[in-house]
Amino acid sequence: MTDPLFLSRLTRPFVEVRQALVRHERGAAMIEMALVLPLFLALLMGILVYGQYFLLAHSVQQAANDGARAAIVGLDAADRRAIATRAVDRSLQGAPQITPDKRTIAVSETGDAITVGVTYTVPADSFLRTSIVPVPGNVIRADATFELPVE
Repeated sequence: MTDPLFLSRLTRPFVEVRQALVRHERGAAMIEMALVLPLFLALLMGILVYGQYFLLAHSVQQAANDGARAAIVGLDAADRRAIATRAVDRSLQGAPQITPDKRTIAVSETGDAITVGVTYTVPADSFLRTSIVPVPGNVIRADATFELPVE
């Protein structure tokens, strides 16, 4: 038979080693978290910033498309410009961060086509102007061209 005192003496070093390893594993987990957390947060910020950038870029492009599509029904250049401006403003109502004072609309015509350009300047206090993640630019510009109907 085995002596219980002998077994406790035999297993004590293993228990102490196991407890030491558990303490070291906690320390290792804290160090791993300290190394990985900043990278994870930078990745998360990148997803959020670029998601907002692509949302704004898509909204500006869609507004230019809507303005050019609506402008082809105008009778003359002034009428087309007014129709395009109204259509762009109506389209940008879905993006509340794009206000009329931060966007510009340019309407140009050639003999057979009309081009509507929409430019949006990102405000200084926007989430896009963070220094953590580089973004393509503070000005988002989109153009759309439609052919005028042939008479």
